[in-house]
Amino acid sequence: MPQFCRSLGGAWHGFQGLEDVAARRLAHPLFPQARVMVPSPLASQTQPRSSSLVSAFSRTASASAAGPDPAIGVAACMGFTLPENFRYPYGATGFSDFWRRWHITLSAWLRDYLYIPIGGNRKGPVRTYINLMITMLLGGLWHGANWTFVVWGALHGLYLSIERFIQGMKPNAGLQNAQVAGVSMRLGFVKALFVFFLVNVTWVFFRAPDFTSAWQLLTAMFTQNSKGEIVLSTLQVISVSVIIVGMVLCHWRMRNTSVLATAGKLPSWLLGLVWAILLILLILSQESSGSFIYFQF
Repeated sequence: MPQFCRSLGGAWHGFQGLEDVAARRLAHPLFPQARVMVPSPLASQTQPRSSSLVSAFSRTASASAAGPDPAIGVAACMGFTLPENFRYPYGATGFSDFWRRWHITLSAWLRDYLYIPIGGNRKGPVRTYINLMITMLLGGLWHGANWTFVVWGALHGLYLSIERFIQGMKPNAGLQNAQVAGVSMRLGFVKALFVFFLVNVTWVFFRAPDFTSAWQLLTAMFTQNSKGEIVLSTLQVISVSVIIVGMVLCHWRMRNTSVLATAGKLPSWLLGLVWAILLILLILSQESSGSFIYFQF
């Protein structure tokens, strides 16, 4: 039908949406604890498994948050343009860069209607740090009336403030962009891993139902308890590791490009093969269930 041929971009957005949905469907049956963060077994969880649990949630959150991608693709096929909301956030080399890639519509709204109106960075460094904290605290409250969300927002505000302070002391020394002159891609990737690690710390508060659960999980992440109860099996830890490594490498590889540009370089037979694999994986994972995490917000 002609209306479905108006925009090739719609097909590629659909391709990206299929990838996100497939990844989410595959991740959920493997990591049910990552969705609910049950506090009791986590209290005695061992360090590698606790870290894997949080990493699993980071992928689940990313795939769930990118749930609108299929809608963007369908809309583009019909001639409508919806804004992109996530742009490979785990490839970010700084926290400002992260928020230019994660939940773009929300961060743009917070910037335009909160951060800039209360002064932004126009009234000196100290006021800038205060404005960043206020903005991110309210961004945390946007997710729910729970103190854990406030701490999540406070941590991001702290990260942004420290990053800006470092940049103010020595221009281009912060965790900003791997393509700044003199900064190698290798160093940029190390920065991306560092940002990913600190963002994972914030996910603990984002998903934990209370501070007790959050503290138990953080303690398990950074300490070793050989007597801890096994929540994730060794096979699940390996599965998490493979998926997280693949996700981070994919986000890093795609951080300065798009699905449209990448898919356009592939031969038609290879593109069709990738489509088929994603569809098969999606069908095989249909036994799992669970709503998108962002449906609650």
